[in-house]
Amino acid sequence: MASECQLCQEIFSSRKDLVTHERIKHRNNKIISHRKTLLQPPLEQVTFYQDAFIVLIKKRLGFNRHSIGTKQVSINAFPENIFVYLFEHEPSFRYSPVQRKYSCSFQGEAGEQRLKQLVNYDHWNVRQDPKLRTIGYVLFMDNEGSYGVSFSWSQSEFKENERVFHCGTATYPSYLKQIVSFRKHQT
Repeated sequence: MASECQLCQEIFSSRKDLVTHERIKHRNNKIISHRKTLLQPPLEQVTFYQDAFIVLIKKRLGFNRHSIGTKQVSINAFPENIFVYLFEHEPSFRYSPVQRKYSCSFQGEAGEQRLKQLVNYDHWNVRQDPKLRTIGYVLFMDNEGSYGVSFSWSQSEFKENERVFHCGTATYPSYLKQIVSFRKHQT
């Protein structure tokens, strides 16, 4: 079955060829052909998902050495319009029409500061254990370099009994070099 690129109308013999074409020719695409159908989300709904992100990240920040390493958090049933609302004006925002997938990444200290603004909370990436006097945090900069956090949103589809079900999933962070590090406070 032939597939058409929504961005340049070139025809491909398979979806796989279209995905490859889009990845090569349109890898920095920001055009969302259905943008007009994505309604402006109410502030209460945006705040709800900002809070959900913060809660889930803080739950993943542990206080022992086994907690160090890459972490991934997913929120199922995450509305597409909220993801677009939060990230579409960021320089690294990308959209893949054929995969119906968005991505946006943040790097280093500037990325950390921008995320604090986007989630409306300066301490989203830090969790303190007062008993152990230990801090778990998402690392963006250290002596070895800078690290990044990537966000993505994709739509899943399930078909059954002539009905199609859709569900959006936001993944924070995905495929990143997020490092959760720990340091002891001196008493």
